[in-house]
Amino acid sequence: MSLAELRAAQALDRATAGHRVFPAGCVVVGGAGSGKTTALSELVAGVDGPLTRVSGTLGSLRYSFAVPSGDARDSARWAISVQLLTSGSTLVVDDAHLLDDESAAILHALIVHDSIPAFLACSTETPERTAPASISALWKDGHLPRLDLADLTIEDATSYVRHALGSVPTVTGVARLLRWAGGTPAAFIEGVELTIARGCWLGIGEIAVFQWVPALTPALRDRSCAEFEALPEPVRRVVSALSVATVACESYCDGAIPIQALQSVCSVEDLLAAEQTGILDADQHRVRLRKPYLASYAASVTPSLASAEWAAKLADGCLETIRRAGPSSSPDKTDPILILAGELTLQTLEPDVEVLAAAADAALRRGEHHAVIRLGKACPTPPQSVGWAALHEADLTTVRELLTSPSGACQPLAAVAGCAEVWATRGPGELCSLTDTPISAVTAALSSDRVVGTWVGILYANAFAVAGNIEAVRAILAVVNPDGASPGPTGKDAVLDLYTRGTLVVALRQCGNVARACEHADRLLEGTRTAAPRVRAMAALVAAATYVESGQFAQARACLHEGAEIFVDSVGHNLFTGLLARIAAMESGIVEIEVAEPISAPPGPTLPDELVPDETMPDEAALASFTSIAVISQAWVLVAGDRVDDAVELLQDSAHDAVACGAPAVAADYTELANRLCAPDQACVPTALRLLAQQHNPLSRFGLTVRYADAWQARDGGALRSVARDFETAGNLPAAADAAAQAAEAFDEARDGARAGAARAHVRSLISRIGSLRSPAQLRVEADDRLTGRERQIIELVGQGLSNKEIAYRLELSVRTIEGHVLRVCAKLGVRSRGEAADVWSPSA
Repeated sequence: MSLAELRAAQALDRATAGHRVFPAGCVVVGGAGSGKTTALSELVAGVDGPLTRVSGTLGSLRYSFAVPSGDARDSARWAISVQLLTSGSTLVVDDAHLLDDESAAILHALIVHDSIPAFLACSTETPERTAPASISALWKDGHLPRLDLADLTIEDATSYVRHALGSVPTVTGVARLLRWAGGTPAAFIEGVELTIARGCWLGIGEIAVFQWVPALTPALRDRSCAEFEALPEPVRRVVSALSVATVACESYCDGAIPIQALQSVCSVEDLLAAEQTGILDADQHRVRLRKPYLASYAASVTPSLASAEWAAKLADGCLETIRRAGPSSSPDKTDPILILAGELTLQTLEPDVEVLAAAADAALRRGEHHAVIRLGKACPTPPQSVGWAALHEADLTTVRELLTSPSGACQPLAAVAGCAEVWATRGPGELCSLTDTPISAVTAALSSDRVVGTWVGILYANAFAVAGNIEAVRAILAVVNPDGASPGPTGKDAVLDLYTRGTLVVALRQCGNVARACEHADRLLEGTRTAAPRVRAMAALVAAATYVESGQFAQARACLHEGAEIFVDSVGHNLFTGLLARIAAMESGIVEIEVAEPISAPPGPTLPDELVPDETMPDEAALASFTSIAVISQAWVLVAGDRVDDAVELLQDSAHDAVACGAPAVAADYTELANRLCAPDQACVPTALRLLAQQHNPLSRFGLTVRYADAWQARDGGALRSVARDFETAGNLPAAADAAAQAAEAFDEARDGARAGAARAHVRSLISRIGSLRSPAQLRVEADDRLTGRERQIIELVGQGLSNKEIAYRLELSVRTIEGHVLRVCAKLGVRSRGEAADVWSPSA
């Protein structure tokens, strides 16, 4: 279906709500650009017989039907009626509201008295433009049904953008573009064309992310100009004032601005006029421009000095709104307004430093790190919030500048940067060994500064997580955030507070308890459902990584879609794209996205002498501890590219590096995947993991890793089945499926058909829960599956309790044919009866 056909189908659906047959005609009513003409064309496309099309823009029916100008009105009606009845035509009138009174009366008589079938398109009535009474009487008196065009829904808009892009757009991006177009289909369609032509959609795998660029095509600019100039002067003033705040409002305030702020530049009468003309949506607290594209036009024609003056007044109005709200007001309500005030003051001739600093702090509370850095750096002495935001964004250049600043305002950063430097240069194992009592160190840091203490606690907790020590992680997190509640312990940094809950999810997954990690990921998502966008995105990224590990690919993909707008240009971009590629590789074996290489260590910040490490390790080894997702994603992409040996080599080398820098749990990650991918004689495990396995329960993460490697190397089918069950219990279904597939191979080599069949049944059961898994082990099992399609069909019916005779009747085959198939199945599966064959084959085995 072409875009034009899709537009037409959507317009028809919006007009008729699925009821597309109107034999006697109808009147399609809608605003400018709503798709009236398109819907009208689709309605008459199914009409049998000739059509006579008329445009109301001519003003008079006499021009369309060549009626002599001297004829009286009744004679004109008779002449037109004769022409239509003679030809058997259906009358189609576009823009019927533009007809003069005489023509409207003639049209009314043709439909009512002469029973001429007619289809009309008419603009929505407004105070400035009313359809002639004869036209409106057609639907008011019940002569023709009135079809009001419904608004363009987010579902229709998403479908249209997806069709235009060939990728799945984020709902956030479509909603923003639809709001910019004021819900007007014509403006939305032009907006889609504009944004595609100007590269405003960034494709990441199957996801398309909208990069907000408020610009106008020449056609849309002309229409915007006409619409803007047609507005009363007070309404134009409102639109022009809002034009300086539109982009910031869309970014931080859901497109709205406090009504008190707007009253600082516009009178109540102006606002009432704008609302009456349909330009504004307003309630008691906020105002939203219904057609932001008009603001884009207004911004292009507004003098710079006037824009700066309006920006200053609007910023003051935002601050007054916050003052009136009082100190007890929720930061969730006031912080977006404060950020808006900061963005506005940046547009003034003399930006207010205090407002910028306060806005930067508010942006940190919301997790808007880019805004923090942009607003804070505009201050002569950047506030501490800039340093914390730079740490979130891994912007170590900014951290270094702040630490060396003579003002000393950001010195609290030094302690956190010191811990990060130890991690990056010596590895997380060195961080764990800095003190015998990390909980005491965290408690001391918390007592001096809550933010610093939380950062230090999170770094320590992550260091113990990659070491596989879940008890230490829980103990540290209990000190950092005793009740585990939202918004968290600091109240100053929303994303940092999220780390305190997300770290437990990561730690559980890292220690091999994927099922519990998924439970906590579910809670994390639920607890952040109403949080700021970046907080929700970070929670979604943590949850997605966990869901991928458990084989819940659909849930993982949904999480990544939700966070796509955030991670397209932030520090999480590599992990985000890597997870997308990993899902594609695991699920289908086809990857259309290039995964970034593992993150390389940037130079560290300048630190006080007592915190500078004496020795360093290679950056690659140090960073292996927290780039497991990137390495594993890269390995899966190599597998999808038929480079399995390269993937195994990457994983085994990375495992040794992870052990060297004190991240044995990450090494276990790499080792397990390497053993899932490699041949039996390549299976191995780092010596350090063997030593740790001896110190832990055999069912621990390290014990399971060693047992798996040894079982695969020995081709021990029974041990591999046991490992598969343990992986399944832990919630790691993809690993369980691969271990079960390897068990089937081992049983085949031992000529143990019954146990091989049982292992294959276990694989099918696991894959049915995952959906799809295109790993080398699964592909080998599929290729070696000895039952034909017909044999599978018959044995599944046997498993349902049907007799051979019943199966023969259902499949329209002879009983002897069914018996032959059952005998061959028993031989292939190494069993002696049809019941045993069904038990071995059944996914519930």
